[in-house]
Amino acid sequence: MIWESSYWKDDLLELTEKIKNVYPKTPFSEELAVSFEKDIMISFYIIRKLEEAGKLSSATKGYQLNVRTHKNIKNVTRLNWHRIDELFEFESPIEEKMGADKLYNQIIHSYIFLISTDETTEVIDGFFFCSDRMRNEKLYYIDLNEIVGFFTIVGNDYPSTGFFEFDEKIQDYRFYTS
Repeated sequence: MIWESSYWKDDLLELTEKIKNVYPKTPFSEELAVSFEKDIMISFYIIRKLEEAGKLSSATKGYQLNVRTHKNIKNVTRLNWHRIDELFEFESPIEEKMGADKLYNQIIHSYIFLISTDETTEVIDGFFFCSDRMRNEKLYYIDLNEIVGFFTIVGNDYPSTGFFEFDEKIQDYRFYTS
């Protein structure tokens, strides 16, 4: 359980600055890719822990992010997961909204996590992802600017009020914040 969230949120904001200022300005390399993937995973883990600890407002927990989806056309396996151009339909992407909780679960449990780079500058501009459960349904893409905006919101979210409500179904209290 997180008692004091400011340390976690400060770390998230530090990672956000790196994601905003390093990755979209540095030519792609294997070392950069590893660093990027770690920073994204750690950031989403921080967000998940903050939410579970009741350290985010209801508005932030319900935040909707813009993603692009690509329909699955072929079975995704451990041997072909990286061949997304063969496995998903890229001709007609669909713009969708994805809740923050669904997003961090898709990324934390990612079966596919592939970095996208700008064709001209070869810098990171976003990434493709999907969980083991969604791999044969659709592939998601999210733009780096969308991630930076969301991480900034989370890092600066300090709820001022909250209340508990007992939920018979889970035999525990739910915590709501604003």
